[in-house]
Amino acid sequence: MTPFRFIGDQDTALGFRFAGVPGDVVANAEEASRAFQAALADRELVILVLTEQVAQWIDPEVTAHKLTASRPYIATVEDIWGKRSKARSLEQLIYEAVGVKVLEQKQ
Repeated sequence: MTPFRFIGDQDTALGFRFAGVPGDVVANAEEASRAFQAALADRELVILVLTEQVAQWIDPEVTAHKLTASRPYIATVEDIWGKRSKARSLEQLIYEAVGVKVLEQKQ
């Protein structure tokens, strides 16, 4: 099994396959959720690459997993249509999950 996996649209998946990264082609939120859960069950998986569209479809699941800080680590990439939204920082994810702002302390 490869330590990388991709979930996204058919066209972007083709590019990842040329690079040797296997993955799942999904067309809606339900398919994306099933592929995401299957990827999380793979103990050898280190990095899971999602297109921005897939990440938007299953945002609550992706956010919940990112907050666990466990493998697989999730990377969000543009699909063939380009950038869809601004990625959220870890500080933004923490604020959304628990309502606490993380501030940098200057000395």
